[in-house]
Amino acid sequence: MKQHLLNPSDRAALQSLVPLASALGAGTIFALFIGHRRRAGFAVFEVFAIVAVLVAVGSTAYFCIALLHRNQAISDSDLTHVATPLVVAAFLLVFISISSRIPGSLERALLVVPLLIGAAVVALEVVSSSTWNSDTDHASLLALIVLAIGAILGFASSWLDRMDVARERRIGYRRVTELAAAGYVPESRPLALELPRPAGEPPEPLGCWGRKDRLYLSAASLRGLREIANQRWDAYATGRALPPQGPAMLVGMKLGWGVSVPRWVEMTASTGAERAVHRLEPNDDGLFDVTGLGLV
Repeated sequence: MKQHLLNPSDRAALQSLVPLASALGAGTIFALFIGHRRRAGFAVFEVFAIVAVLVAVGSTAYFCIALLHRNQAISDSDLTHVATPLVVAAFLLVFISISSRIPGSLERALLVVPLLIGAAVVALEVVSSSTWNSDTDHASLLALIVLAIGAILGFASSWLDRMDVARERRIGYRRVTELAAAGYVPESRPLALELPRPAGEPPEPLGCWGRKDRLYLSAASLRGLREIANQRWDAYATGRALPPQGPAMLVGMKLGWGVSVPRWVEMTASTGAERAVHRLEPNDDGLFDVTGLGLV
C-alpha cells in the first residue's frame, strides 16, 4: 500500500493553485475572444502575450496535478517553483490590460513604461526575497506592502501625468504667442479635399494660420488631419461611411519623423484617375504652406 508522504498543508496549497490557474486562464480566454478590436500591431503582441499567460497557468496546473499524483514530500522551494508561473501569468495579464488602456499620445504612454518596469522589479524582489517564508502570518503584511507600493507608484504616475499635461499646455501657449508675434493670424477653414464621412455629417473645419495671402498648417494640425483621414478611410472600408462626394479627395498622408516638427509631409490627392503627391517642408517658423492644396 502506497504511503502518503505529502504534507496536508502542502496538499491544500497545491489544490488551491489549480482552480486559481483555471480562473486566470478562463479570464484570459475571455479577453482574447470578447475584447474590443485593436490595431494589428498591438493585436499581434496581445495574442502572443495571452498565449504566454495560458502556457504559464497551464504549467502551474500541470505541476500541481503531477505533485499531487506523486504524493511525496515537497520543499518550500518546490512549492515556490510551482506557483512562480502563475505569478508571471498574473503580471502579464495586468501588463496587457494597462497597455491597452493608457490614454493620450505615445509620448505620454511612454512615461508609464518606467513605472511598469519599476513595479515588476519591486514585485520580483518582494516575491523572491529570502526573508519571507511560507507562514500564513506574513500574508496580510505582504498584501499591505504590495498595496503601499501600488499607492506610491500610482501617485508617481499621476504626478508625471499632470506634469506632462502642464508641459504640453505651456508649449502650446508659447507656440501660439510666438506665431502671433511673427504676424500669423489664426483662421478656421474647411477641407476642400473630400474624405469619406458618415451621412449628414458636415465637413470638419481645420485650424490654420494665415499670413500675406498664404495658408499654413502646424505640425499638430497635420497629425490631426492624418488621424482623421485614416479613421475615415477605415470607416469606409468597413461600410460605416459614405464615399467622398467631391471630385478631389485626400487619399493619404505621410509625415517624416522629427522631434517636434516633421521633416517633411506628403499629401496624396486624387482627381478622377489622376493622383498628385505634394511634398511639403516646414518653413523657419515650423509651419507648412498648404495654399491651394486643400483648404478653402
